Amino acid sequence: MFSKACKYGIRSIIHIAAQSQAGKRSSLKEIAAQIDSPEAFTAKILQVLSRNNLIDSSKGPQGGFEMDLKQMKK
Repeated sequence: MFSKACKYGIRSIIHIAAQSQAGKRSSLKEIAAQIDSPEAFTAKILQVLSRNNLIDSSKGPQGGFEMDLKQMKK
């Protein structure tokens, strides 16, 4: 059995990977809505994923979350 945080983390990574493949960044609000998770909880999960270099995070109006899929293929 996975914890809720783990389930949301997996769902977040899948969503971010799909959006990154399409050349788009995902916002916190978009990810939280897509995985049906509270924004504050999603933010904490994304922070952990970013600190562990599983996703990239950018601040600002054009910011969001993304993955470097080219790097993962190596």
